[in-house]
Amino acid sequence: MNTKTLMSVLLAAVLINACGGQTAAPPAPEAVVVEEQPVVEEAVPVEQPVPAEPVAEAPQPDAPADASGMMPYTAPEGLFTLEVPSGWSSAKDTEVIDNTVVETHTAPDGHAFVQVVVNEVGPDMNHVVKGQVTLDFMKRLYGSDLRVATDVTLPDGRERLEWWSDDNKTSGTTFFDTAENFLFFYTTSYEDSYKKDHETILKDVNNSYSIG
Repeated sequence: MNTKTLMSVLLAAVLINACGGQTAAPPAPEAVVVEEQPVVEEAVPVEQPVPAEPVAEAPQPDAPADASGMMPYTAPEGLFTLEVPSGWSSAKDTEVIDNTVVETHTAPDGHAFVQVVVNEVGPDMNHVVKGQVTLDFMKRLYGSDLRVATDVTLPDGRERLEWWSDDNKTSGTTFFDTAENFLFFYTTSYEDSYKKDHETILKDVNNSYSIG
């Protein structure tokens, strides 16, 4: 190879080197930026408190009218008051005697009662007629064979009769008087064979009398 040709080859090599004759390396791949997603926490369901079932109130026993088991009673027309046993049944009658109200409180066993009778009368009823009418009403209510054992006039004007009936086998106490054009009386009575069961409470009724 002559000198001229050699020089041409060298020159070409230099030019190639100068122009980056080597094949350029491919550009590095761009880094992929991955954006971090916010972590979403799953909501934990909150348990709702279970409402407590309502507690049923225990039924309260009926309170007695007072500590002794008695309750106040007012006679028709407000003529007087008594204390009667709160557990006894009550009944009212306006037909057994004309122009008369009869109210009866009967013991649960049926062997004793408290009875109030109020009869409308004229203003001129004297003491004798008052007694006769009362005794007539008593025989119609408590037995036609009724007999009076004692008759006592009390300081407040009432009369107290102790009586018995052989036919009905009963005994009782009746108090009677007049007030405001009314004849009234009340009776406490028991069957003789049940005297011990009811005598004490009937005495309490009699002692509770008060003018209305």
